[in-house]
Amino acid sequence: MSSYVAKVLMPHEQVIFAATLHWIMYLQGLAITIGGGMMAFCSRPVLILLFGERMGDAFTRPVCMVALIVVVVGSFLLLTTYLRQTSTEIVVTNKRLIAKYGFISFTTFEILVNRITGANYEQSVAGRVLGFGTVLVHGAGGEISPIDQVADPQLFYRALISVLRTQ
Repeated sequence: MSSYVAKVLMPHEQVIFAATLHWIMYLQGLAITIGGGMMAFCSRPVLILLFGERMGDAFTRPVCMVALIVVVVGSFLLLTTYLRQTSTEIVVTNKRLIAKYGFISFTTFEILVNRITGANYEQSVAGRVLGFGTVLVHGAGGEISPIDQVADPQLFYRALISVLRTQ
């Protein structure tokens, strides 16, 4: 069980469902890293084709330096995404919904089940095909709390609704 959730469980509280964030969140960092690698790999042949041998050789090193920066930025995005995914905890218990975001400093969202008035989930076409979406939790005060990029939002929604029905 998750470290934060294990610490805050009340007596007789049981975890019903633990949601995770979807792998789609890695796509941006992955695309940037691969793009930088392809830029470095293809720079010399493309520059020679466009500008000739002498100019292509002259510009290869600066283009490779830019490509290295792009790869470093993409790798940093991948690392921060990994930290975000591993430090996020989203749990439905028989008494409340708990969401914790963050690694060193963190934000929590906890709402008692009897204070939840409803929930829905949204999925784009890509979300339906790949299995991710946003779950919207409606609180008694009228606030709506979105939980983005949830893997299998329909399953999370069903678990939340089943707990709401038992209350």
